Amino acid sequence: MSHRITRAALSAALVAGSTAFALSAPGPAAAIDLKVALPITSFGDIVVDGANQRVYISDPAAGQVITTDYAGVVKSTEKDLAGVSGLLLAKDGDVYAAVPDQKAIVAFNESGKKIETYRTDADVHPATLAEAGNALWFGDEDGAIGKLPRGGEEEPEPIPDVIATTFDEAPILTGSGSSLVAAGGTNVTVFDVSTAKPAASVAKDLGRTRDLIFTADGSRLLAAGPQSLTRAVKPADLSTIQSYSAGADGNAVAVRADGTVAIGIGGTATKAVSVFASGSATPAKQFTVQGGGTLQPGGLAGQPDGPRLFGVAGSGSQYTLQIFGDPAKLPTSLQLTVPSKVDLGRTTTITGVFGNPVPAGLPVVITRKDAAGSRRVGPTTVPANGRFSISDQPTRSGTVTYTVAFAGNTDYTPVTVTKSFQVGTVKATTLSIDRNGSTFAAGTTVTFTAKLGATSSNRTVEIWADPYGTDQPNRLVRKAVANSQGVVTAPFKLTRTTTISAIFRGDNFTPARTARSTVATKVSVSVALDRHYGTGNIGSVSYHFLRSTVDPRFITSMSPYPGRSAYLEIQFHDGKQWRPWMNAYSKLYGNQAYNELAGTHTIGLKYRVRASYLYGKSGDTVNTTTYGGYKYFTFTK
Repeated sequence: MSHRITRAALSAALVAGSTAFALSAPGPAAAIDLKVALPITSFGDIVVDGANQRVYISDPAAGQVITTDYAGVVKSTEKDLAGVSGLLLAKDGDVYAAVPDQKAIVAFNESGKKIETYRTDADVHPATLAEAGNALWFGDEDGAIGKLPRGGEEEPEPIPDVIATTFDEAPILTGSGSSLVAAGGTNVTVFDVSTAKPAASVAKDLGRTRDLIFTADGSRLLAAGPQSLTRAVKPADLSTIQSYSAGADGNAVAVRADGTVAIGIGGTATKAVSVFASGSATPAKQFTVQGGGTLQPGGLAGQPDGPRLFGVAGSGSQYTLQIFGDPAKLPTSLQLTVPSKVDLGRTTTITGVFGNPVPAGLPVVITRKDAAGSRRVGPTTVPANGRFSISDQPTRSGTVTYTVAFAGNTDYTPVTVTKSFQVGTVKATTLSIDRNGSTFAAGTTVTFTAKLGATSSNRTVEIWADPYGTDQPNRLVRKAVANSQGVVTAPFKLTRTTTISAIFRGDNFTPARTARSTVATKVSVSVALDRHYGTGNIGSVSYHFLRSTVDPRFITSMSPYPGRSAYLEIQFHDGKQWRPWMNAYSKLYGNQAYNELAGTHTIGLKYRVRASYLYGKSGDTVNTTTYGGYKYFTFTK
């Protein structure tokens, strides 16, 4: 099986008017050369899909086609393609692969996934591919040229032996318009495929040819070969237009729309790729294979719409993707570490690390700024290991700011990082909140006053209220900057016993503080008498009058809480003092409880009744004990 690759895919893109690659002609290289290890054990062919920014590489030994992005990251792998060799990027955007061991041509979509397989029943082994005259052409391992028609209504099938040749191995193929060019050994033949029966228009010995490609306009044919035989020839008669002094072992060629030519040579890693401006025979730029190995025969392809040139280099079973002239500057990462704060007079260390391997010796500007002004500190160039440290002993309080600025160059992006820290003396502060231990009636709006002592920088105080019980959350009442006296006030309406907290979160040199005040809150409680027939004073006290035949009803109203009971107590007057008579706890329904006094009622005896909330005995502990006012009553005939 032939190890040759085809340049037809790149030529197809050029025929369509795309740009193969965009390396500037004269002038120094302002680009980056990268290398990425490839998961292949052999090399067959390489094509670049500019529309989807993908690079396709065939691996005959492993029977696979891998697809990478422009950074060399593998995006997909198609296996079970035994002996896969030549690749072609067709005008319709699909990629085709010749798979000689399976007697097939396989099509891939833009994601690198197999979408179709074209097989032949004959003893045909497609190994190389090209596109010309509205058809795909393949070079058979026996040297003949076959055809895969395109554009018809029926599913195409490979047609073997459309063109008979004298080649004894799969010819190298490339195409432009209706011209199909085949090279084998030292012979190069141009075929006119515009008719049903292609015919050779010209043939010539151009020396051993290892790669072929048309220029974008089809006016030139570039042929790369050993013994410094890389040249541009006229397709009409194969006469030499120009020879290139790229090296003695030309094995790969690529061309851009403006006529710029890139030629690769094998046998050396130094100056493996030479770039020639249109019409020039002297290289304007040269690239070296990175990381060992040599450029593979036919292992050169250009980015159709940009400056990158991709090559496959290797030795043995180790291969790399070489990305020559990548215009994307390497992003420069810089980590600057400073302390969060520094005690005045203490020594601290500021460190920095360049994340990418930025070359040592490039300029870097490090400045330190405080209240006294700004000055240069630290190294003036990038250290050898990309790391630096600066010892600092601040002599005045305030903010210290470090700025590290790297201007970048043609290979690395600029980066500027700024970090600050505070310098001062640690001092504890005071914080208080008033009203602790006070008791208030339910529903009272109370203003709480927090007072903050001296701090370093932060003057913000938060006032929180946490009512007793599990059904109401702790909530922020106010957050404000203390006034000139250090005071922050907040009003809060009390319905429960409540813990009020004043919180200072601290700053660089003042520890955080919290002050708490718990204020007891009474319930709203009262009792009303029902079924009386009138009211009047006995002495100075107002009494409710009831008939002795009527059982009075007491209606208690109280601030509600789940499971809460009202405590009702009745007393009588023995002529000298009030004495307890009876009491009871009654569950609240909503905010009311109901009780009746049944039995025989003594005429003329004085009574009084009150309802109360007793902490811990009325069913909960969210309020403080609250005694309601007395209501007085007596019975008459």
